[in-house]
Amino acid sequence: MNQLRSSLLPAWSIARSGTRLSPWSGLEAEMDRLFTAALAAEGPATFPVDVYADAAATHVRAALPGCRREDLRIELADGQLTLSVVPPAPAGDAKPDPTPAEPIALRTLAVPEDTAEDQVAATYVDGILTVTLPRRPAAQPRRIQINAA
Repeated sequence: MNQLRSSLLPAWSIARSGTRLSPWSGLEAEMDRLFTAALAAEGPATFPVDVYADAAATHVRAALPGCRREDLRIELADGQLTLSVVPPAPAGDAKPDPTPAEPIALRTLAVPEDTAEDQVAATYVDGILTVTLPRRPAAQPRRIQINAA
């Protein structure tokens, strides 16, 4: 009486082709796929940001220690704020490359619709990048005076 031998999963399954398969082959294949995808991920790294709002503006704050101000790029287009870190330019007398460098870290955020895009400001102090996205003033109703004809 060997009741330990009976299980819901057989020790080995036999595929239609006649080869023996481990009961864990599906799990093993999925784990291989996940690790391959994670290790082969292409593109720039991301970094965390804090987003908070007050009555006057939305603020985006990112800790980027060790980065120089010259290596940071901030772009605002089509309702998207893109923060990126590009590799430093080579030191020396070498001419700067006219093509923009690929970013080594990148973060893209949606911008609120009521942002005054022409008043966006950014500061970088002690490794902390802060981007301020001010709100447009709300449209106030205007009283129109009626003149006598």
